[in-house]
Amino acid sequence: MPLTLHNVSAAAPDDPNRRLLSDVHLTFEDGTVTLLVGHTGSGKSTLLHLLAGMRPPSSGDIRLDDEPLWRRNRVTRPLLLRLGLTFQFPEQQLFARSLRQEFGYSLRPYGLTAIEKERRIQSACEDLGLGAAFDPDRSPFALSGGQRRRLALATTIATSPDWLLMDEPTAGLESAAAKELLRYVQARRAAKGGMIIATHDLDLFLPLADRVIVLNHGTIAADGTPAALCGNPEPFVQAGVGLPSCVLLSHALARNGIAVMDEGKLSPEDLADAIAAQLKERRGVAIKDGKPQIESQSDESALHVPLPPQSQAAGLSQESVHPPAAAKSLWYRLDPRTKWLLYFFIVIGTMLQSSWLGLACAALPIAVAYIGLSRSALLGAVKLLKPLAWFMLISVGLAGLEWTASGSFPFVGFSLERSLATGLNVFRLFLITLASYWFAAATPYGRMVQGLAWGLGYAKRLRLRTDSFALAVSLMFKFIPMIVREWQRFSDIVRARGKAAVRPGAVRGRDMPALVVPLLLALFHRAEEVTSALEMKKIGRRTALLSHTEALRLTRADGLAIVSGILLLGGLAVLRG
Repeated sequence: MPLTLHNVSAAAPDDPNRRLLSDVHLTFEDGTVTLLVGHTGSGKSTLLHLLAGMRPPSSGDIRLDDEPLWRRNRVTRPLLLRLGLTFQFPEQQLFARSLRQEFGYSLRPYGLTAIEKERRIQSACEDLGLGAAFDPDRSPFALSGGQRRRLALATTIATSPDWLLMDEPTAGLESAAAKELLRYVQARRAAKGGMIIATHDLDLFLPLADRVIVLNHGTIAADGTPAALCGNPEPFVQAGVGLPSCVLLSHALARNGIAVMDEGKLSPEDLADAIAAQLKERRGVAIKDGKPQIESQSDESALHVPLPPQSQAAGLSQESVHPPAAAKSLWYRLDPRTKWLLYFFIVIGTMLQSSWLGLACAALPIAVAYIGLSRSALLGAVKLLKPLAWFMLISVGLAGLEWTASGSFPFVGFSLERSLATGLNVFRLFLITLASYWFAAATPYGRMVQGLAWGLGYAKRLRLRTDSFALAVSLMFKFIPMIVREWQRFSDIVRARGKAAVRPGAVRGRDMPALVVPLLLALFHRAEEVTSALEMKKIGRRTALLSHTEALRLTRADGLAIVSGILLLGGLAVLRG
């Protein structure tokens, strides 16, 4: 059951010209444990998502057992059922009322009998140490954080995939749970099950790995056995990964004449045995002046590993090296005060309209404004506005229905006038939502707050409290793109769990509960974090907030945009009259 990639590349969603992976050619053999390591943004998660069938490659071919994973832009469902993917912080995917329902959702695509389902559930819980806490009717939200993490991992393990793909499985995991996970990895390796693990925790997984692949800016920087890479750790350093503890310790000992970096000496236990053996050999060393004499190795024989470049050591993401496409657009470069004014002009002009012609004229500049947004922002707008468009159509249809009684029989009619009147109001709301999303996508949060604080600064002269209002409005706009990002993240999780052979970004209707519940919980959690941060900083009680506007400078482009906005508002006002 080899898993192979032939010259695979992947592009960023917001910029097809920016590659996240470039010409990757790999073959993963059955029954092996492979580690994917690299600094943040090096392409580890992207590679896992490609292998799991979450997104198609920009170019190249992915095969399982020499069968293509993708056919006609759709993932092959029989192959998808043989792959299991766990995400970072998998406990956030839980949604059901009971543990049994959580397992049932992950196992439903496999069409198992009730007896087989129960066997797999019990086996997965025992593998990760959930036996004592497992009660089929218990709510997953009644478990502790560590137990929820293990439960989420167990729901994927219960599917018994041929290939288990794990993204940072030990991030935030307590020591006891990490040991249970290691025991499972050992057992799965002994049973010849394939695993690919993206991790920063080299000390934990390196002793169990058969192979280590080092990624650096979307390319394969190194590919070899753990012992070979630890013997020559230069790829770790150049990729900004850092050195495993076993390498640091062995090099420190080597500089003092104790060589322990042999094959297989990667775990703390193996290193301890090697050190004890070396010290035992040195007990016969000559004694001079009552002290043992141990000759240190010369500088030439001691291995000196240079420090990684500062940017790599800090784990710079790929996005920091390649700025997003939005940063290059005109809208992104405009002064935030200009964008606030444009937004208000568009909203006021749209609200003034009471005819379809007026709304059509108001929609034209909004559509033009979207031309300068990045591809990812446009895709986010589609995901956000599609449900609103359906709501608009349903509202218009229902508003036109009329129930009348003709004799003893009810009669259903349709009023086009009432339907169009409702459509006018709903379409006005739709345009304002479009304008709001454009403003949120084109303006970074910090500059958005600066622009609003500047505008409200005049109210401070009247001794009105405006800082909290500015912060509240800015946070509202901040949550618009955040909802889009979280929707995308949880839709990926739902497709991975439900084994939906649909195009990336799409969600089946029956999967909506598994998406909406975790999405709402995640948004509530984000809101709680923001509230706690505001409380800790005592915002609204003692500080004059967000009034720094010294970095804001109006340019000629800002002047032209403001004049255009005034003319637009005037034209819409005249059109209303």
